[in-house]
Amino acid sequence: MNKFFINVFALLISTFIVGIGVFLFKNEILNYYDKSLESLKKTNELQSDLESGKIVVFGSSELLNSNQKFIPQNYFNNDLKLPLRVQGNEGHQEFVILSQLAALENEKVKENAKVVILLSPSWFTGNSDNGTKIPKFLEYMYPGMMNKLYFQSSVDDKFKILINEYVRKNFNLIKEPGYIYTHTFEEFKENYFDNQIKKFIINVYENRNKISQTVSYQKPKFDYEALKIEAKNFELPSNNNSFGINNDNYTKFIEPTVNKEYFPFTIILPKIEENQEYKDFLLLLELLQNYKIKPLFIMQDLNPYIFAKNREEMNILVSLIKSKVEEKGFEYFDMWSYKKEDYEFGVLTDSVHLGELGWVKVNQKIIEHFMQ
Repeated sequence: MNKFFINVFALLISTFIVGIGVFLFKNEILNYYDKSLESLKKTNELQSDLESGKIVVFGSSELLNSNQKFIPQNYFNNDLKLPLRVQGNEGHQEFVILSQLAALENEKVKENAKVVILLSPSWFTGNSDNGTKIPKFLEYMYPGMMNKLYFQSSVDDKFKILINEYVRKNFNLIKEPGYIYTHTFEEFKENYFDNQIKKFIINVYENRNKISQTVSYQKPKFDYEALKIEAKNFELPSNNNSFGINNDNYTKFIEPTVNKEYFPFTIILPKIEENQEYKDFLLLLELLQNYKIKPLFIMQDLNPYIFAKNREEMNILVSLIKSKVEEKGFEYFDMWSYKKEDYEFGVLTDSVHLGELGWVKVNQKIIEHFMQ
């Protein structure tokens, strides 16, 4: 009982100190948080969706083709009337996905979040300069998210330090960096009083705007084989080439290269110890291991008729990625074609992005994994 009263007393004292601090320094605090609070509005929606159990699909450029019938944001929300969120655009790779999840980590997120990670094989390619680029990081880790990471998230400090080190490494590439980007995590951590004020303000702001709700799913019943036939009818025409990609993409990007010596294209991979995207992938697995609902990883494909050279080496990397996901007990959907005979026309609409048939397969896996 004494311990209880001591804890209550400590809470009251800390609340009183924070209140005094807010009163004495309210102008400085409000000036600092003017832009940060504004950008916090963007964090609330994603955090709320993760906490509520809404399916959130993280990916990159494949999510941008909003005209496709079976792309998840269209098919789930419009056809199935099942709530689903997609998060990402071109260049939205594993380190910035990790950073967002780290910033928003709390007990509700770890308990309820239903996360899908769309892996693009192209993320892991290149000479030795792959990995998330700083402009894309800043697009999603804006001041509001960085404040949540440092002053509210329950994530292990290891990830806060990791993200801070990434910022420090790329600091010279940040144009007019604000306060939240200019200091090391250790400097933030040393200022306990200031941290408590920031945490207090974030909590007050979010509690004022938060709407609590839980999303539940009932597994829909339909004929997947019939959907696959329908998907092929919706796919853009592919009758001017033998590679199974849509006519416009072939004419614009592939046809000019067909008679060149470098066609079909070579998949370039750095050594595994130098592959930054692979390192980020391992860190993302580590971050997600405390989630109650196991995440779903989906490995997409590169058209084997277009990306044919050095495919054997990529096969080894994809197999390694698959093994690492399954070691954690997570679900893995392998859409990679290890040889040409494995590839089904229509899965991709061009050389790298999912077509209507590919999305039907993805949607089926999402439903089977999260709506049992």
